[in-house]
Amino acid sequence: MPIDYSTQVYLHAFNTFARTITVIPLASQPGELPYTARGIYNSDAVDVVAEDGSIISDQRTIIDVREEEFTYLPLQGDQIIIPGDGGIPEAGTFEIIDSISNGGGESTLTLRKVMQSAPVQAPV
Repeated sequence: MPIDYSTQVYLHAFNTFARTITVIPLASQPGELPYTARGIYNSDAVDVVAEDGSIISDQRTIIDVREEEFTYLPLQGDQIIIPGDGGIPEAGTFEIIDSISNGGGESTLTLRKVMQSAPVQAPV
């Protein structure tokens, strides 16, 4: 008998670890309003060894979403806003650059931080 990972595993994990997010559905539902959902946020350091042996440090930021909680899954090009939650600070606004389903009811969305440009100051 197969295990229903979405209900028997992921639901409990999401009830414990997920935080509120806002999805701006630019690609998945163009023209629709942003909506609230939840996801498990994670950001890890990644070291890449270049051809010359030097190491380039980067970061991989993801958010896992439980597929059953979405009518339309977020797609590459959508944006995710991760606000503060309790004592956890705001993470900011991100663009989805990749998504992978694990086949068991959870998708991992790879994110890239959306940098806000600084206001231009008039010369003095």
